[in-house]
Amino acid sequence: MKKSLLAVFLASTVSLVPLAYADAKRGEALFNDEKATKCIGCHRFGQAMVGPDLAGVSQRHTRSWIVRWLINAPATWNAKDPESEELRKRVKKKKVPVPAHAPPALTRQQVQDITDYLMTK
Repeated sequence: MKKSLLAVFLASTVSLVPLAYADAKRGEALFNDEKATKCIGCHRFGQAMVGPDLAGVSQRHTRSWIVRWLINAPATWNAKDPESEELRKRVKKKKVPVPAHAPPALTRQQVQDITDYLMTK
């Protein structure tokens, strides 16, 4: 009886695991949904717009840095870590960039999904 309960528990737990992880396809849809996240309004891949060109973002930044940026860009901008310092040098700005609009607050899942998407770029 104990083995069968354990098997049922493990099977049900394993089936839920994908729901707990980020998804690049969902992240792409969120990134491109101007009403939900407003990312696409200022950012593109291979083209500078209001915001910087995001082509190669996964080579310039780590996953954890991108997560921090999406959660709190001003704090990440002002951080003393090598990635933030490199960004400030590259864009030749000292002050925190001010977005043209207030980006909507993202849920933890949305941050993870968008980060997964950006890590494919």
